[in-house]
Amino acid sequence: MLKDDLSRLYQKVIFLQALLALFVIVCAFAVSGHIAALSALSGSAAVMVGSVVYAALAKESKVSAIPAGRVLQRHLLAEVAKITVVLILVLCALSSGWFVAGWLVAAMSLTLAGHWFAVFIIR
Repeated sequence: MLKDDLSRLYQKVIFLQALLALFVIVCAFAVSGHIAALSALSGSAAVMVGSVVYAALAKESKVSAIPAGRVLQRHLLAEVAKITVVLILVLCALSSGWFVAGWLVAAMSLTLAGHWFAVFIIR
């Protein structure tokens, strides 16, 4: 019986996202101060929480003899949940009014790009 490798893969993806988030947070603090760093933290945390939600919903305990439609359905549901979680967290940050929008978006973008970097780095 095959085991689902998605959990192990997403641990590596989230670790890479955390490293990129830390980089943006440090840059934001160095350039613009602690409010910018908190904004970068909010943006990157939203993306990483979304990735955790995706990994939790998309994984299967067994992958032998699972129909392709079921796998696709789980991944589509996981993607919708991830997008919803990210939007809710970003809207919460936006409604607070204390953030620096540029750093929030930069952190979200770079942290989300970590997912795509992982595709090329992690095999």
